[in-house]
Amino acid sequence: MELDSDIAVEKASGSVSMEPGSPTAKDVNAVDTFSSAEYRKLIWKLDMRLLPPLFVLWFISLIDRVNIGTAIIQGLEKDLGMNPLSTQFNIATVVVFVGLMLAEVPSNWMVKRFSPSNILCGECIILGIFTIGQGLVTNFAGLVAMRFIIGILEAGLIPGSIFLLSAYYPRYELQWRVSMLHVGNAISNAFGGLLAFAVASINSSNGWSGWRWIFVIEGLITVALTLMCWPFMNNWPATAKWLKPREKAVLEERIRMDGIIGRMDVLDRKAIIRCLTDWKIYLSSFIIVGIISSVYSCTLFAPTIIKALKPEYTPKQIQSLIIPIFIAASVTTLALAYISDKLKHRAGLALTGCFIAIIGYIILLNQRHVSVNARYGALYLIASGSFAALPGAWILLLNNVSGSYKTAFAIGMEIGLGNGGGFIAALSFQSKAAPFYWTGFRTTFSLMCMAAGFICLYVVGLWYENKQKRAGKRDHLLDEEGDNSGDAHPQFIYTY
Repeated sequence: MELDSDIAVEKASGSVSMEPGSPTAKDVNAVDTFSSAEYRKLIWKLDMRLLPPLFVLWFISLIDRVNIGTAIIQGLEKDLGMNPLSTQFNIATVVVFVGLMLAEVPSNWMVKRFSPSNILCGECIILGIFTIGQGLVTNFAGLVAMRFIIGILEAGLIPGSIFLLSAYYPRYELQWRVSMLHVGNAISNAFGGLLAFAVASINSSNGWSGWRWIFVIEGLITVALTLMCWPFMNNWPATAKWLKPREKAVLEERIRMDGIIGRMDVLDRKAIIRCLTDWKIYLSSFIIVGIISSVYSCTLFAPTIIKALKPEYTPKQIQSLIIPIFIAASVTTLALAYISDKLKHRAGLALTGCFIAIIGYIILLNQRHVSVNARYGALYLIASGSFAALPGAWILLLNNVSGSYKTAFAIGMEIGLGNGGGFIAALSFQSKAAPFYWTGFRTTFSLMCMAAGFICLYVVGLWYENKQKRAGKRDHLLDEEGDNSGDAHPQFIYTY
């Protein structure tokens, strides 16, 4: 059991965990006198303060993770003595996800306990340094070691950012904001490859190949941009001097009104068991595995797949074909996120993204019978569907957990285990399987179908739990666990 002083510190850190029950007169008055126009102005204020620096960090972090896809067509394998027909490139790719899976939950714990701005920016600066290190390696073992550390350093950004945003935004404002950040990933794929190609064309007197300059210069850009963003990063709402007390009260009450009731500010034995045994976290992780395998098949292997479709194309021409794919993915992601927040509905829109991707896979699984242009068009469907479905799947869990410790653990575990999908994708697309990549497409198609099925199962589970709560069959938890049960609180109603 934690001391009262420790709990007070956690509350001051801005964790979203309000007392259940009737709001105070002060809060009611704050909400009642806050007009719709004032509320939208407040949300816009949050957007302008919170999103720009996080968007930049998301953009540069994914470039550092996936630029190996461009480096491989710029001579990396030859210089490091790697066998193009072996699985060495896949190993160098997959080791990043090992680091991600191991470090997501510990990193989110650090974000909760310490300053989010210092943790997230500190990780990105060290990430940039190790990205530079990738350009200096001389053998395959060195590359693998660098990639593993990069995975660890990247682990905290996405779950930490989502955790931070959940402390500010009401329940049905979140998906649009998370999708905005996710679009940073898509744009980094669209233009990061073009930047990498421009960097790779550098002719240096030291005889370095272009792929080395890709890592060195992009690592330097990561460090520089992170240092520029650091002063503009934000911590928890309680320390946000740019928010007036009345605005903080309104946000807290809006979050409560949206159904986020129940706290978990004390990490006792019952709370730990509650976190570790929540079926929603593990089912959501499998959903993420299914979706993110398609996301990473696009981000990591789009250059390789397009090169197989257009073997006569130069690297520059290949990059020009990649850009519109991720622009389309960005537009689709934002469109579905906007509809989802407006309708206050998550599962159906996530399923829509899954079905768009599945149509693309059906085309590629029949690629012997379709034209090259049709196969290229299928990549648009896969990228658009999978990128659009991923934020919806993240928010489907985030909207259904409550309490500071529970939220931190749930997001970290979901994204950490979910990165297993990247692990699978990295091993599924092997050079020897070119030009059709049957194993890769069949695997990611199956996983996407699995994700769609599990989303349906997830909704059934939430519906059943809501039915039990409304029937009073979860009221006993208040007597057994008090007001530290998180989303298991009888008054917390799940949304889907």
